[in-house]
Amino acid sequence: MFTGRNPLAHQVRNNARYVLDPRESTLAERLKPAGFRTYAVIASYVLLGRFGLKQGFDEYDDSLDSYKIMNSYNTEITADAVSGRFRDWLSKHKEERFFAWVHFYDPHEPYAPPQEYRTGPEEKDPKSLYLGEVEFMDHHVGKILEDLKALGLLANTLLVVVGDHGEAFAEHGEKGHAIFCYEENLRVPLILFHETLLPKNVVVEERVSLVDILPTLLELYDLERGEDLQGRSLVPFFRPGARIPPPRPLYMESLYGFEELGWAPLTGIVEGDMKYISLPRPELYDLRQDPRESENLHETRPDLARGLKERLASFVSSHAEFRSETKRELTAEDIRQLRSLGYISSVAGPSRTNRDPKDGIVLDAKVNEFFKALEHVPDRNIEGDIDRFFRDNDIDKSPGIYARLWRLYEKRKERDKVIEVLREAMSAFPDDTGSRMQLAQVYFVMKKYDLVISLGRQILEREPSNPIAHILMGDAYTALRDFGEAQASLESALKFEPENISLWIKYAELLITREKFPEALKVYDVLITREDILKDHEFLYKLAVFYAKNGNDRRAGELLERCCRLRPSGRYYFTYAVILSRLEDYETAIKTMRIALEQYADELSPDQRAQAEKLLRSLSPGRVDLDRS
Repeated sequence: MFTGRNPLAHQVRNNARYVLDPRESTLAERLKPAGFRTYAVIASYVLLGRFGLKQGFDEYDDSLDSYKIMNSYNTEITADAVSGRFRDWLSKHKEERFFAWVHFYDPHEPYAPPQEYRTGPEEKDPKSLYLGEVEFMDHHVGKILEDLKALGLLANTLLVVVGDHGEAFAEHGEKGHAIFCYEENLRVPLILFHETLLPKNVVVEERVSLVDILPTLLELYDLERGEDLQGRSLVPFFRPGARIPPPRPLYMESLYGFEELGWAPLTGIVEGDMKYISLPRPELYDLRQDPRESENLHETRPDLARGLKERLASFVSSHAEFRSETKRELTAEDIRQLRSLGYISSVAGPSRTNRDPKDGIVLDAKVNEFFKALEHVPDRNIEGDIDRFFRDNDIDKSPGIYARLWRLYEKRKERDKVIEVLREAMSAFPDDTGSRMQLAQVYFVMKKYDLVISLGRQILEREPSNPIAHILMGDAYTALRDFGEAQASLESALKFEPENISLWIKYAELLITREKFPEALKVYDVLITREDILKDHEFLYKLAVFYAKNGNDRRAGELLERCCRLRPSGRYYFTYAVILSRLEDYETAIKTMRIALEQYADELSPDQRAQAEKLLRSLSPGRVDLDRS
C-alpha cells in the first residue's frame, strides 16, 4: 500500500520479522517534496516505527498506551483513542497541506466492542462481536469526516478507506487471518472520495490490489510515478472514455505458516476468475462459479492448474528482489507481543516441514484444545498426559510449546513447575531469550533480585537492545538500594523506549530518591508537554506538588488549574488556592478556596478545612504546608 510494490519486491514478508529497506520509497516520502506534512497514528504493536513503516513521516505516533512499562507498549488502542489523537493533531495543522495515515485495529481478536455495539448484553458469537467492532470503528471514521467538515477541509481532502485483510470464521478451518489466502482473508473494502477529483457512486468490478493505491494517488496529484512501481493507477476506471487497462494476474502469499510454524509456504495467483494456490496439496477454484471456494478443481482441470502454476512461477521470478538486510531478529518482547496477538503460534518450531497448512491448522487447534482442557483438570500430576499427547501427535517441544507449558502451570498455581519448565526451555533453546525473560519476572516476584540481575545480564549478552531486561534489572537494583546501577539500567532502557511515559516517570522518581532534583525537574518539564500526560489529573497533581516543593509555584499553579478543570475535587481546589496565595493572587485564591469549602468540604480533612478557613480569614499569602494536604 505504501510502496506500490509486491512483498516479493520490498521483501517485508511477515509481521515484525522484517524492516522496510530504507532504499524503498514510501508514499509519505513521495508526498513530502510536494509540500505535504506527513503524519501517522497507529493502533497496534505490529506497526511500531522500528519495523520500518515510519519512513517518510514527519510525525509517527506509535506511543499506543505509553503508560505501560513492563509491556513496553500495549498491543492496541481503540478507535476512539485513534480518532482523538488525529483530531488533536489536525487542530494544530489544519492550515497546512497534509497527508495523514489513521490506522484502526479494532476488528481483531479478542473481539470486544463497547456494549452499545453488541447485539445483546450476553453476546458471545465471535462473528457478531467482530461486526460490532467494525461498526464501532466505522463510527469513528465518521467522527473524522465530521472533524474535517467542521474545519472546512472535507471538500478539499482526498479520502482513502481501505482494509489490509479480511477475517476468517472457520470457513476453511482458520479463525483469524494469519495462515490462508481464501477470499474471506483477501477481500477488503477500498473506497476513494473527493468532491471534485473523483466522480460519485462509481463501482469498479475489476479485481484490484493494494499495490494500486500509491500509483493512483500519484496520478491524481500529478506527481511523478517512477520506474519501480508494480501497481497500476486506477484513475482510468474513474474517467469516462479512458482506456481501461487489460486484466493482469494478482499475486498472493502468506508466509506465516512457513516462518512461524515450520509448515509449507503458501503462494498463489488469481487470473481472471481462476485462483491457484500453491501448496503440497494444490488448490484451484473458479471464483465466479464457486465464490466460497468449496470445490477444489485441481484434479479435474489439470491443464488449467498446470498453466497457472507456470504463470505463478514466472511472476515470482520476474518480481522477486532479494535483500538480506530486510530480515530482522525478533526480541523476546516482540515474540511475546506477537504471540499475544495471534501472529506467532504455540506450535512453532525450529525445524521446517512440508506439512500442508490445511493439516497443520487441524493440529494447531488440537493443541489449543488440549492445553485449555488441562487448565481445568483437578489437582494431580499432568506430566504423563502431556508427554503422551506430544508423543501421539508427533509434536516436538518448541519455544512456543514451552511458553504454553509454563502458562499452564502458572494458571494451576504450580510455581515450582513454572520454574522447572522455564529452566528446561533455557537449556533446550539457549539462544531464545523469552524463557529467561519470564523466569526473571518470576524471580522478581519471589524477591530473588540477584537472580533477576543475573538473568538480565544473560539476556543482554544476546540482545543488548532489549528494554525489558534493562527495566527488570533497574527494578532489582532499586529493591537492593543500589541506586547508581538502577539509574544506569533505566537510562539504557530509555534509549530504546523513548516514548515510554511510565519509564520516564520511574526514572524521575529514582532521581528524586537520589536527591537529584534539578535532573528530575528536567524530566518533568519534558513530560508535561505530552498530550497524554496533560489529561492525567492524578499525575499532574503529583507533579504540581513536586514543583511547589522545589520553588516553582507558577508551574505548580498552571498544573493545578488544569487538574481543577479535568476533574474538580476538594483536594485540587484546596492546593490550588494555597499556591495562588503564595503567588499573591489573593482574589483568585479566595474564590478557589471558597469553592473547596462550599462545594467539596466533605472531601477535605479536618486539618485542611481549618487551614482553608484560616486562609480566608487572613486574606494573606500565609504559607500552608503542602505535605499535610
